[in-house]
Amino acid sequence: MLFTFTLGPCLKVKENVISNRPGISLEKVMAKFSTKEKRMVQILSSPVLWGQHYLRNRDGSPRGYWSHQVEDLECSDSNIIHLDGRDVGKSVCLTTDVLHFVFTNYGVQGLIAAPHQGHLDTLIEEIEFQLDSNPDLTASVGITKYGKPKIHRKPYFRLEFTNGSILYFRPAGAYGDAFRSLHVERIWVDEGAWLTEKAWKALRQCLKAGGTLRIYSTPNGLRDTTYYRLTNSGQFRVFHWPSWLNPDWSDDRKQELLDFYGGRDSAGWQHEVAGEHGKPSYGAFNIECLNLCRQEVIDYRRLMIRGEDLSTCETEEDSLDRLKILLNLMPQTGAYWIGGDLGYTNDPTEIVVFREDEFGDRQVMTLVLRIHMEHVSYPHIAQVISLLERYFTPVGIGIDNGGNGLAVVQELLTLDKYKPLQLQGRLRGYDFGGMTTLAVRDDRDVRKRTKELMTTLINGALQRRQLVLPADDLEIEDQFTTHTYTLSNGNIIYSKGNDHIVDAVRCAMLAHEQGILDGVREETVCVVPVLTAPIFI
Repeated sequence: MLFTFTLGPCLKVKENVISNRPGISLEKVMAKFSTKEKRMVQILSSPVLWGQHYLRNRDGSPRGYWSHQVEDLECSDSNIIHLDGRDVGKSVCLTTDVLHFVFTNYGVQGLIAAPHQGHLDTLIEEIEFQLDSNPDLTASVGITKYGKPKIHRKPYFRLEFTNGSILYFRPAGAYGDAFRSLHVERIWVDEGAWLTEKAWKALRQCLKAGGTLRIYSTPNGLRDTTYYRLTNSGQFRVFHWPSWLNPDWSDDRKQELLDFYGGRDSAGWQHEVAGEHGKPSYGAFNIECLNLCRQEVIDYRRLMIRGEDLSTCETEEDSLDRLKILLNLMPQTGAYWIGGDLGYTNDPTEIVVFREDEFGDRQVMTLVLRIHMEHVSYPHIAQVISLLERYFTPVGIGIDNGGNGLAVVQELLTLDKYKPLQLQGRLRGYDFGGMTTLAVRDDRDVRKRTKELMTTLINGALQRRQLVLPADDLEIEDQFTTHTYTLSNGNIIYSKGNDHIVDAVRCAMLAHEQGILDGVREETVCVVPVLTAPIFI
């Protein structure tokens, strides 16, 4: 094995001793080394030993690796691809290999790619933590002439090191524009199953001849994708890590996930737990139309409320006053619609507020406020909605009728303290698994499956450019682009988990649709079917 010169701070061996000089074997060079120097070369030659030596866990203990992670890190194949469940240590492997690569090679460049910036942020946080946790790693970061570390955060995150190596972190987006003009020796892809075909084409042009491509992802069931083809191409070393490879896996965890996803035959279990392509899936939303509707919304706000923010409140008046401060709202004029997907324990709560504007002969729904809540009980959620009613006076409010949602709807409609809001007729609770009556024709109800109808309404609004979503909210982009469905006996079954914002938007759109049908708004309704790419089995 031949070495290029590593970063000075980490290796106490002269540059002209370890080099990539032709005709000089490592064994011959190492014969002149001391025991300490030989041990250092051994550590530098192995990503696993290097990671154990230099990296740390969040509690300060040395980084350790599970057996399946060791197999990945020690693999020398040029093309590697993963079919993994959740919580199996993909990010640990990726960030270890990234840092080892730049730390043990001189003047190289690497690209860390992911579908969206949100995916990259998790990796960036881990890498910055490791750089700050070890003096040798800290000293490896380059310094500008002004004495500041060469860490660039805009327009994209970039790290430059004292040995001339550079790490680029780029989100793929819809077309892979951020990849263009880069030429690197190694590429790491996180959540590769979700990269678009145009992004894959742009990414492939970045890799130099003889370079290494390592792809990590949980499969999503989509068949007409580059990721799916690569896992079956025979040109990649395939790693398959189901969730039960995690040493902390237990029967309780298994049962929890079986209950959540609906059994072993569900797409969620097959993709997210077993790490298998499983049942073929379809994209729930037209991504091209979605990207056209993601625009800058100047007055858009995102708010976060946690249960701990209200833990010191002893009375209803205290919590209401605290929520007023946290929301910091002003009375608004115009037509507003609210949607909510309400959770409490494992699931968060998402509430969205849309403003309806007229543009010529079109009515456009613009998202102006999103409230994310974690571990907030339903009485406090009811208070939040009551405050939103006070400041926005919405035309309609739609709420998911499951779990917390049902309790909130009942509280807002039945308790005396909320009677002055006069929410009867404006507040609707929706059963996602039920049917919704749209009209009566020839003395017969026109009924559609609620969740399918909601999804169709969103797709129709996206295609007609009647829905505006803020471009800078990356969580919205993540959830809409990764939401899928499968077909089972002619029924549509949507993916679960990363969909709370989507469900909140669903509720707002159905409330808006029913408001139109009730005569609250006059508009010609055009219901356009969902457009997705065909599935190839």
